[in-house]
Amino acid sequence: MLAKKLSKPTCQEIVDNLLQKFATQQLVTLKENQENSVISCLEVISVEHVKLQAMIIEVQNEGSAKETLSENQPKRKLSESENTENVEPPVKIQKTVVKEEKKREKKTADILSLLSMPSIREKESKKVGEEILDLLSKPTAKERSLAERFRSNGAQVTEFCAHGTRAECQKENKQCTKLHFKKIIQKHTDESLGDCSFLNTCFHMDSCKYVHYEVDGAPVQKDKSLIAKEEGKLLSDNTILYPPQWIQCDLRYLDMTVLGKFAVIMADPPWDIHMELPYGTMSDDEMRQLGIPALQDDGVIFLWVTGRAMELGRECLSLWGYERVDEIIWVKTNQLQRIIRTGRTGHWLNHGKEHCLVGKKGSVEHLNRTLDCDVIVAEVRATSHKPDEIYGMIERLSPGTRKIELFGRPHNVQPNWITLGNQVDGVRLVDPQLIAAFRKRYPDGNCMAPPNN
Repeated sequence: MLAKKLSKPTCQEIVDNLLQKFATQQLVTLKENQENSVISCLEVISVEHVKLQAMIIEVQNEGSAKETLSENQPKRKLSESENTENVEPPVKIQKTVVKEEKKREKKTADILSLLSMPSIREKESKKVGEEILDLLSKPTAKERSLAERFRSNGAQVTEFCAHGTRAECQKENKQCTKLHFKKIIQKHTDESLGDCSFLNTCFHMDSCKYVHYEVDGAPVQKDKSLIAKEEGKLLSDNTILYPPQWIQCDLRYLDMTVLGKFAVIMADPPWDIHMELPYGTMSDDEMRQLGIPALQDDGVIFLWVTGRAMELGRECLSLWGYERVDEIIWVKTNQLQRIIRTGRTGHWLNHGKEHCLVGKKGSVEHLNRTLDCDVIVAEVRATSHKPDEIYGMIERLSPGTRKIELFGRPHNVQPNWITLGNQVDGVRLVDPQLIAAFRKRYPDGNCMAPPNN
């Protein structure tokens, strides 16, 4: 058939070359077979019928176009011989060729569109997938109830502008009401070095040459009368939400049995991580001997750890009677929401995160589980100042229960929490039962010194 088409003798080599071209164009799939270890032949394994049919139609269209040109060729020669001075292109032939080309392109486009169209099965699968996604995205009745329970009343937070500084924001010619930053430029600042990772929390701002930032404009202060009203309100389960309470004490010597029982404990101990720190630390044995078991029968503990304290913290949880059930990671950022890469701690790598171990003790059936994520992304502030988001997570986990924070400072005091630490100011108690028990044990109110033996 090939010899007849070409009008000349052919051989196997010509056929093999033709099949190889088809394989290159992904029209057929070939396999080479050895016969008698000398003679080889090509075997066609599979054929793309749709593509081959399209190629055949294209070849036929080219053949018909060539025939049309050959039929009109004598007329063209005759016209050229009659008028040799005014030679003009055959317009009719050009139109015919253009039409044939358009038809060929249209047929090729139709074939490609048919190949790209989804099948009925694919359409049904897509429809089922969309229905499943729609069902998964709808909140359950429990989720709606919890969301309504913890819904905040009014906007208490002001959003930062994505442009950063007010100058960059004004380039967009917008009336922006969000918060902006402004650069802190001092005599020793070198703006070509870029931003300091700690922005306005840098310990060495008096000598650091990097650029620091501060908020451009004072934040809105919350009405004090509203704060007092919120501190004294009652929860739905008749548990009184007391205002913040605190006791200045040395936790190594405090008799914790006078405080009663708590549903949640949070501690940020001054671990001895074998580094120079701007505060005093406690030895490993002092941490193991803390009276934390007396504070809780049923509930959870949140224990902040870092560096070598991660292993020691797990050991302490076990000694105090807790089972570690989860872990929260705080990813540290600066005010531009960029990750801190020059951490203040770390012997091998710069630490840009901290861990908070979560342990349980006794029955914890009353907790609202699976509400929050185990990752907090928040800004770095003063040394050992943990993110405020942790208090919201704990309140959603155990709403309306007694909570206590160990090794706290003035910025840690929270409504419905009792804060213990040697840096808080004096003693402030509101709970009548707690006041009576504390006065009975410490008549002079001093719990900073070790007990008299």
